[in-house]
Amino acid sequence: MKKSVIFVACLVLCNSILFAELTKPQLWAISLTGIMTEINNSNRNALYASTMDERGRNTWLTTLSRDWGIATRAELFQTLDSLETGGHAASFREIQEIIRELLKAGDNSAAVSAVFNRYEWDETKYNRFMFVAANWNEYEYLTIKAWDLGRSISLCRWGYNAGFITEDEAWTRIFRIAKIIQPLYRSWEEYGYDYFMGRIFWASGFEEEVSYIEWTEPIYRKLMNGYWSWIDWNIDLDMKEMGVPPVSNISFSRPDDNDGAMRFLTIDPDFYSSYTWRYMSNPNTNPNVYECRVKKISGDDSSGFGMIFCVDDSDSSNVSFYMFIIAVDGTFLLQKRTLNTFTGIAGWTNSSSIKTEYNAYNTLRIERTDNGSGASFRAFINGDLVVNFTDDNPLKGTRTGQIVEIGGMEMEQFPHIPVDVRFYY
Repeated sequence: MKKSVIFVACLVLCNSILFAELTKPQLWAISLTGIMTEINNSNRNALYASTMDERGRNTWLTTLSRDWGIATRAELFQTLDSLETGGHAASFREIQEIIRELLKAGDNSAAVSAVFNRYEWDETKYNRFMFVAANWNEYEYLTIKAWDLGRSISLCRWGYNAGFITEDEAWTRIFRIAKIIQPLYRSWEEYGYDYFMGRIFWASGFEEEVSYIEWTEPIYRKLMNGYWSWIDWNIDLDMKEMGVPPVSNISFSRPDDNDGAMRFLTIDPDFYSSYTWRYMSNPNTNPNVYECRVKKISGDDSSGFGMIFCVDDSDSSNVSFYMFIIAVDGTFLLQKRTLNTFTGIAGWTNSSSIKTEYNAYNTLRIERTDNGSGASFRAFINGDLVVNFTDDNPLKGTRTGQIVEIGGMEMEQFPHIPVDVRFYY
């Protein structure tokens, strides 16, 4: 009887930059930039927001200059200081005071006029006042300090990329800000909501609040369903740690919590930017049908997971198969592997058929029909046909299995958050 076999295939070489995984406190602090990190597709597990090269430097030099008016190291520190002491939270607090005074004035028109006349107004302030007043139930007890302080940490990261601030200086400032933030909020949800609503308050100044709500709220929800939910808010920011030793190998095993028939679990940095697979006999009674339910519990939301099918292992040095994988971000991919090379069938494609959340099972199904000129295939996600394809030189194997893509070192959050995927047949 043949044994199940596990293979690992590296896709790309490690980044040439020296990389050290973050400690738990460092990961916590960097995660405070979560909304802006996701908006900019920035790194989740590094101080630098993007690659530390000339291209990355120019990206953040442009951002700092265009969006913040920062062109020098001195201007960066001036802006950081102003965000800590004032920022949008100060103007928001003034608007809160105006609204409270107006509520006390009630129907007394003279008192209302006196309140308005006591303050200076411009179009931006008036727009924000009108927006907060219309949404007072949401804004009455907020501070939006998360918006100012969270952006301060983003500025530290961008300033480091731009060369305005050293690594030690960046971490010193980041932890100073993090220690201000942590006691102000009870949870990631509370912090994230204050940040989100601060961003909408800012956008209301130029009457773009509706588009910014549509843009930002899904990111906030995604973070609450994703890596914010995996990090303890009450972590000791003064914790000294040597790091968590990674597991020594890739793990496909029976889940000890009985969630799924097979589990993939790793925090092994040796397998960044790689595919890992395991194959076995097809459990389906119809040999031309391959089906598997899959879900991801933690790990990079843009890295794929799913099944391989028509596996041909007659040449152990060149295992061939088709791959059908999805990602939590709502995309799927179909490829064929021969001669140790992947070739495209359907590139990463958005699909509304995918349940785009962690801990949600999706059913993948392939139906194969052989004919005189080759074979045709139909691929389904949760019962919906997502692609048809034909192959004039189809693979002859009949085995199936599980496959997981491990993301890059800056996007996965090893060693503190594993890649955890479940499979059920």
